[in-house]
Amino acid sequence: MPRILHLIPTLAGGGAERQLAMLAQEQSKCGWEVHIGVRRGGVHLATLKSGGVNVHYLGDFRSVDPRLFMNIHKLIKSIRPAIVQTWLPQMDVIGGVVALLGRVKWVGTERSSTLGINDNKFITAIRKYIFQYADAIVANSVVGKNYWQKKLPNNAYIFHVGNAVDVQVINNTPSKNIDAFTGGNKFILVVGRLHHLKAVDVSIQAISLLPGYDDLKLIVIGEGPMQNELEDLIETLGLKDRVSVLPYETEWWGILKHASALISMSRCEGSPNVVLEAMALECPLIVSDIPEHREILDQDTAVFTPVDDSLGLSHAIRGLLIDLELGKQRACLAKNRVNKMSIHAIATAYGLVYKKLRNLRA
Repeated sequence: MPRILHLIPTLAGGGAERQLAMLAQEQSKCGWEVHIGVRRGGVHLATLKSGGVNVHYLGDFRSVDPRLFMNIHKLIKSIRPAIVQTWLPQMDVIGGVVALLGRVKWVGTERSSTLGINDNKFITAIRKYIFQYADAIVANSVVGKNYWQKKLPNNAYIFHVGNAVDVQVINNTPSKNIDAFTGGNKFILVVGRLHHLKAVDVSIQAISLLPGYDDLKLIVIGEGPMQNELEDLIETLGLKDRVSVLPYETEWWGILKHASALISMSRCEGSPNVVLEAMALECPLIVSDIPEHREILDQDTAVFTPVDDSLGLSHAIRGLLIDLELGKQRACLAKNRVNKMSIHAIATAYGLVYKKLRNLRA
């Protein structure tokens, strides 16, 4: 039976973690022996274990701690995987090096795009050097794939495999009432890591530029390094009665079912899980005009606004609220696009990548 080892820092509530959780369970169903090495668990741990996936703890060591190298080496030596696939920068670097030294086929993954890749120049430099030795690189966006093809023109094994969307699970999620935060009023949702690249601040500023819509609420679901800064911004703008920041939860779609729209003003993305999942629920979308959003949406399926344009976003929100029927029409067309992004299809695409690598001579 084919054996694969995925390496990822944690099983927390981020997009990469969710995609791996879905992929690993589907690979297990398809007959793969699936192992995941993590520094620590998270919201996806129980689901993975119940789905027949083997989870191994490597020790919660940050950065390039030598103990993490040693523990990954021991794990690879113990389970002897046919493929090692790494997720997110830390594991791309550490897991990639260990796989190379152990002469195990290695698949590196790119979960962002050009701007995100360059967010940390030190890590970017290390990953660029290490990735030239990867057996394959899989990007979840065309932008990410093109980036690495330009950086590594001699590598013929750079692929694009988009993100999966579990439409059935999303639609079957029970509705969740949050009247305690909205007072029963209309609300717009922002979901994602509270990080500079997600531009949650732009959505908060846009709400302050909507006079006459004091009953409209903005609900932000997420956690991250900018949480204190965003909460200070909310207080400074006098929006404590109009904007609430809630902790991330895996089944946030129950809240989305009541939202008038979802906003994604990201400065860059990979393949945006939150947007894809909102499409699955036919929720009207307002998104930043970036290539990663244009890969999956167009003018017929979403409202686009320029990056970092809070005034433009406020106009887009106003327009959507004025013509809700048009928003619903766009949302219906958007849903048709995600129906083909099944977990099985994505697992099959990864399987084809693995097959090509396994057919290579050592």
